[in-house]
Amino acid sequence: MIKIVPVTTKKLLKKFVDFQPSLYKNNPYYVPPLRSDEITFFTPGKSAHIGEDAIAKCWLAYDDNEKIVGRVAGIIQLNYNKKYNEKRVRFSRFDCINDLEVARALMETVESWAKEQGMTNIHGPMGFNDLDREGLLIEGFEELSTFETQYSYPYYKDLLEKLGYTKDVDWLEYQITVPETTDPRNTKLSDVVEKRLHLHEVTERNKKKFLDKYYGQIFNLLDEAYGDLYSTVPLTEKVRKNLLVQFNLLIDMDFISVLVDEKDSVVAVGVAFPSIAKGVQKAKGKLFPFGFLHILRSAKKCEVVDLALIGVRKDYQSKGATAIIFKNMLGRFIQRGVKICETNCELEDNYKVQALFNKVYESKLARRRRAYQKDLVKKE
Repeated sequence: MIKIVPVTTKKLLKKFVDFQPSLYKNNPYYVPPLRSDEITFFTPGKSAHIGEDAIAKCWLAYDDNEKIVGRVAGIIQLNYNKKYNEKRVRFSRFDCINDLEVARALMETVESWAKEQGMTNIHGPMGFNDLDREGLLIEGFEELSTFETQYSYPYYKDLLEKLGYTKDVDWLEYQITVPETTDPRNTKLSDVVEKRLHLHEVTERNKKKFLDKYYGQIFNLLDEAYGDLYSTVPLTEKVRKNLLVQFNLLIDMDFISVLVDEKDSVVAVGVAFPSIAKGVQKAKGKLFPFGFLHILRSAKKCEVVDLALIGVRKDYQSKGATAIIFKNMLGRFIQRGVKICETNCELEDNYKVQALFNKVYESKLARRRRAYQKDLVKKE
């Protein structure tokens, strides 16, 4: 019989975080999250979300031998529900052995808790916000995961669907081959659009000065640009500062492009990070005592970059700003010897961005992820 135990102590939280790496031990495609980050995310008082814009609860599943065989978290994103006038709960950090009884016990626990909180629908896997880990891997099981996303076993899909979960949305991830030289036709077209829109790229390369000046504008733009996309929520000031702390060491000014108008207002931004997937694998998700060295070495190689985001202000969307951003970044990728650019999750109906990746550059679909949903109350 499966026993479900709520995570109520620091000791249990560490077991919750450590279960996933143990489940994926020796899997060559799995990249663990940073252990310290995961513990912080779910620690009241330290979390940028719990007590701020979200309610969360975690559970562990034990078998008859008192062995941990699964875990799951439930997240009520208060700002999301307020924004969309919904009563939705998110399930997150879902991991378990290939056993329907274990999966059922975990998911029914989240569902029961959600009903107690007045929720009427559950969806996931979703994190605290759109920049957290989201989506269940359903294609691309033999591709190395990126650091920002999550690997999962093929059987997860079958378990959830047997429990009545159905597709809500899919995200796609592409691998773009960086050419040896820029295409002069694309460069010329981007330059024409840039002049027509009276835009120019920010030239400040000092990271501190750049962030001091544009940090707020960039996050405001992202809130606007992504505001209508699935599952997005406004980023609180605490979350913004937390993200800067998380990624500060990885910020490389060569891999950031910001377009501003004649008033120095940000209208478009693109951000990529050197891939640290292999470094995090070697570090086993732990920064200390020597894990950070593996991560820093991995970041310096720069043969692979993760395209974290491209955001365009609404009044400049569909006017060519995305192409300008990618042209700027691609030129510096070439200079730095980057071979592959991994895109972040793109909604499957984001045809304009997909057209840029597929028609202008050599690319392939690397992974597909899915958000599932299930009604918790019967609809009349």
